[in-house]
Order: sequence, then C-alpha cells, then structure tokens
Amino acid sequence: MDKQEVWDRALLSGWTNDIYIIQVASAFLSEVKPELVSDSGRIEDGKKFREFFVPLGLKRCLDVDSSGEPIFRGWGRTRVFIGSRCERLSNCLWSGKHTEQQLFDSIDAFTWRKHGKAIQQVMSKRHAKKKAARGEVRIKARGLINRDWNTVK
Repeated sequence: MDKQEVWDRALLSGWTNDIYIIQVASAFLSEVKPELVSDSGRIEDGKKFREFFVPLGLKRCLDVDSSGEPIFRGWGRTRVFIGSRCERLSNCLWSGKHTEQQLFDSIDAFTWRKHGKAIQQVMSKRHAKKKAARGEVRIKARGLINRDWNTVK
C-alpha cells in the first residue's frame, strides 16, 4: 500500500474515532516505520519523526511555516484539522451520507488548503483575544439605578 493511501486512511479513521491529529500521525508511523513509535503508541523522538515525515511530501498533512518550508502541525483534534483545511470534506464527513470507503476513493477531488503565514496571524490574533478576555471583567450595573425605570429592559 502506498504511503499516501496509508495516511489518508489514518486521517479518515481519525476523524471517525475523534482522536488527536498526533495520534493519526503515530498510527501512520506504526504502519510505515514502526521503529519510531513506542510500545504505548506514542512517537519516540519528535526530531526523527519530522526528519522522516516532512520529506515524504504527503498531501493533506503539511502546512507552510513563516519561512516557506513545509511543516507538520500536530496539535488539536482531527476533526478540527480537517475542517480548517478542507471544509467540503468536513461537511461530507459530518453529513453521514457517504461511507469512509467512498470518501477515500474520492479524496483527491477535495481541495486542501495549507495553513501559512496569514492563517498563523489570524490564529495568533484569536489567541490574543481569548487571552485578553480572561482578564478582569467589569459590569456596569445600569439596571440598579432607580432614576429612570422606563429605559431599563
């Protein structure tokens, strides 16, 4: 079986089982290069993993870092990973109208986006907003004033 087919099958089964994308990568490695995976199913050495995984040039797994080099971002759920990079495939998976085999057979027809510098900026702004929102919150208690009860809703 081709490495791309192994990756695609692992990706689709990862979506079905709702696991993290790094678990999909370790499942892929356990089939392709088992010496990089420990007995517990975890990736032994991240550097060796990147040295092996990135040069494979698989579709539907690599993003682009700020310098333009391909990179694998192995964080988050597989459903989020697929949904942020291929909305049409995510919609087909969520609809439940298609079997996993049908989607596997037609997976090349889906357009896949790589996350690059622009996406990183959006994500960092989103993260900064969330971080700022965790700060102190002040609520103006306008409804506690008894002057004009007509405007209070």
